[in-house]
Amino acid sequence: MSAPVHLDPTRPVAERVEALLALMTDEQKLACLNGVPETVLADGTVLPELKNNFNEVLHGSGHHADATLFPQAIGLGATWNTELMERVGEVVSHETRARDTGVLAGFGPVADLRSNPLAGRFEEGFGEDPLHAAAMTTAYAWGLRGRHPDYVRLFPQMKHFLGYNHEYHRHRTSASMGVRALHEYQAVPYRKPVEAGAVLGAMTSYNLVNGVPSIISPILETLRAEWAGGRFFFLPDGWDGVNLHTTKGAAWDTWERPKEDVPYPAALAAEEGREIDAEELGVLAGGLMLHAGQTHFHDGSDLPFVAEAGEAVRRGLFGLTTEHLDRAVRDWLDFLVRAGRLDGEDCEYNLIAPDPHPQNRPEAIALALQAAREQLVLLKNDRSALPLPEGARVAVLGPLADLNLRDYYSPLVPLERRTTPLQALRERLGADRVTHHSGNDTIAWRAGGAYVNVAEGGALVAHSETLGDTEAFEVWDWAHEQHMFRHNATGRFVMANLLERGDGPATFANQAGASGAGGPVLLAQDEHMEDANAWFTHQNLHYRPADGSTGAVELFGVNHVPSEPDGPFHVRLAEDRSLPLVKGPYEPVLTETLVEHGPEAAATVAAAADWAVVLVGNHPLVNARECFDRPGLDLAPRQAELVREVAAAKPGRTVVVVVSAYPLAIGAIADDPNVAAILYTSHAGQAAGTALAEALAGDCSPAGRLTSTWLADTASLPKPGPNTEAYRVSEVDMLEYDVIAAGLTYRYSDAEPVYPFGHGLSYTTVEYGPLEVPAKVSAEEPFTVVVHLTNTGERVSDEVALVYATSLDSAYGDRVAKRQLAGFTRVKNLRPGETRRALITVDPQDLFVWDVVSGKRIVETGRYTLRAGSSEATIRIAGGTIAPLDLSETANVWEKATIAQGLTYWEVSKLHTLKREGGYHSTASRRPGAFAGFTNAVLDGAKTIELRTATTAADWADLSDPVIEVRAGAPDGRLLAEVEVPKTAGPQAFTDVTAPLEGAEGTQDLYLRFRAGGLYVDSIRLGR
Repeated sequence: MSAPVHLDPTRPVAERVEALLALMTDEQKLACLNGVPETVLADGTVLPELKNNFNEVLHGSGHHADATLFPQAIGLGATWNTELMERVGEVVSHETRARDTGVLAGFGPVADLRSNPLAGRFEEGFGEDPLHAAAMTTAYAWGLRGRHPDYVRLFPQMKHFLGYNHEYHRHRTSASMGVRALHEYQAVPYRKPVEAGAVLGAMTSYNLVNGVPSIISPILETLRAEWAGGRFFFLPDGWDGVNLHTTKGAAWDTWERPKEDVPYPAALAAEEGREIDAEELGVLAGGLMLHAGQTHFHDGSDLPFVAEAGEAVRRGLFGLTTEHLDRAVRDWLDFLVRAGRLDGEDCEYNLIAPDPHPQNRPEAIALALQAAREQLVLLKNDRSALPLPEGARVAVLGPLADLNLRDYYSPLVPLERRTTPLQALRERLGADRVTHHSGNDTIAWRAGGAYVNVAEGGALVAHSETLGDTEAFEVWDWAHEQHMFRHNATGRFVMANLLERGDGPATFANQAGASGAGGPVLLAQDEHMEDANAWFTHQNLHYRPADGSTGAVELFGVNHVPSEPDGPFHVRLAEDRSLPLVKGPYEPVLTETLVEHGPEAAATVAAAADWAVVLVGNHPLVNARECFDRPGLDLAPRQAELVREVAAAKPGRTVVVVVSAYPLAIGAIADDPNVAAILYTSHAGQAAGTALAEALAGDCSPAGRLTSTWLADTASLPKPGPNTEAYRVSEVDMLEYDVIAAGLTYRYSDAEPVYPFGHGLSYTTVEYGPLEVPAKVSAEEPFTVVVHLTNTGERVSDEVALVYATSLDSAYGDRVAKRQLAGFTRVKNLRPGETRRALITVDPQDLFVWDVVSGKRIVETGRYTLRAGSSEATIRIAGGTIAPLDLSETANVWEKATIAQGLTYWEVSKLHTLKREGGYHSTASRRPGAFAGFTNAVLDGAKTIELRTATTAADWADLSDPVIEVRAGAPDGRLLAEVEVPKTAGPQAFTDVTAPLEGAEGTQDLYLRFRAGGLYVDSIRLGR
């Protein structure tokens, strides 16, 4: 007798899911919004329990010691090796299944693009190019899930959908992007892995997009219905359901900032003219999540999302029916079937044997080393300085020389399994040929006339009359006034014990300070520099000179920023001579004595060696991390000085290794003629030191390429409005996501970088032959670019070949990418004198633009220039044509505008968004002179222009001239009309205005130019 459909592993997954759903009651379905409990179906089948237990899989299998630690994602991206990426995913998912047998999901991969180099979680993304990020995301997801057509080794849930590249008040701020930037850039790395079938679920992002919360955005249904074919698993980020209850209801960015947070359900109800109580907030929030297509109604909090969603269904809120419930339950049942929970040994992944130590497999160890090698990027190599000559005596210097640091989402791989550069170079070159100095300063503090040392128990106390080793502290400068201190005599790191609970309940912000015995104090008790998944990093302290003439220093705050609500912690001197931390203003308690000038001491060590290798960079939990964007691009001042001093002492024989999670402004180092070579590595996992030593010694050639632009400064980044905050990111608008309008990334920027996207050298030279491409292709068919690569140097090396495309005939003219990645491959082990025929697949569909007329992606018919290395060719693609834009019918400006400058976008109306009728976003000016433009608008016969407008009610805008100019041909082209915008109660209080058009003719670009900031436009119509 054959098995029923739902238990038959030979039947399609979708059929099995429908059969399971048909056997469930509504109450059983409601019980499946936080997972599938053990359930007896109508035919007696017992569904096993399934929860969304997960591992973080960013670059290893969760926060576990028994895991393989791979390079950071930004480093894995620099390998440009999708095959390697898939193998990494295989190891990560195998380790998860073997070690954590009840864990069947992975939070990852991260598809978020890195369009702004100051993004706090920069290292979690693969880079700034959408095609590259999509390819790496897809490959990693295939590795996580496996290639079986039905079953999954690990259920991948990519992060964070959509537009998550800032930490600036991430739970209530809005990422702003025009319609073209959304579709042509931001959405690509999420869409392509889903369309490929590699990604089966996604975590929604904390932020809003154009004023619409991602957690309940209509774009969730676009992904599910159009990209995924109807089945997709959505879940909120941690506590983001709570955020929906408490905020997201009012516009919030560096310009518009409400006086208080507004719950989204309350703002929605207010549009209906009613107020709701706290209980109703929850019901509406749960209903909104179900309406939007969320699958998993648990965000880590204790709020009763399941009950609230069920109540919303019972009431029929927002038109909710059991069909919406069925949609979510189908996703859970799909997960259940694909994870093999019903099929025993018929699912090959259920045969993975339990193993508490899966990281010991030789293939995992070897792959971590291969990944660390392949992600190395050689930025500079004057006169073939690298590799180091055989037998050289090498000074290994710098604050990162003897560190191998983990980031927040790293596996907790212990020190003995993580090689540092110093350890590896001593092993590779011989300990007798390697000298070392950290390059860090050694200092002493005085307080109340005595030197500070460490008492029994670790408390810092000021009671020493003499200065010796017990009064000395080594200082790590991590930039932007962030420092760490290690006591020389004990080797212990200084920290602030803010979260100790010995004197009652304690939190990060509530300890107001006390005398030395009762409150938070400075201690030297941590044996190791803090890294990995430490949310509160209490070793890094703000530290800066307070008075140059006296040597006074200010040590304040912890965990990156002065703590709120009543000001930063500052050091005081207690009666018992300890150093308590007290909320309040600075007082001149500490003075600094410089015991050893680190850069000078390191330069002395360098002078005695043949070569100097200086390791500088960042700490992955300091300055940039969750909740905090990076204040600037600068390398730490003392680290920059270290490089200068050492390079001057060893000119032409100084190698700088930049160990960093993000781009740094190192133009001075790049231009320093005394610096012979620069090598970049991410925090590259357990084998980071080994891979680096091998490359420096010439055992392998670096061949990675940058996946982000390394700018000289922040001048080309977008400027914020008046509501930024002092000290943190106050010079850059982290919420500007319109890469086209703002000129962000290599595709659109005019800035001259220190090192461009795609830059990377090797220990050899490779000559690119002529490109072989078809003369003409169809937009529907991928084609192959052939290029012959010849190793004209003397060393074996990989070569990453990148193909770029430029459209020559776009209807959008020069408002398309200056160049965009069209394809890539990593050619392995190209030998000296060898010529290899490299084949690179280019899919014309990746060269699309967003057609605002049809509301679809289109590959335009026309000529395209293709470039690889120094070679180029022209190809003609037969695709489609963008029709003239007819604005005779009312149209949403955001949906139709193709040109933008100085704009931002907000939700037109929560009720309108709820109806899912399109036109969700309004277009707003931020400064006088901002404009929105429409390509090839049909103006013939147009007599009037009708706009639906509003104004800000905030005090930042000067609305003395609230006029929108209508111009033809250019932003300063012929004036067709002036539309005066009536002042309204706020940016969602729209009113209709009409003005006559004079001289409208032909088909040409049409511009709305704003004479004031704070003007909002919803829709446009040309009356005839």
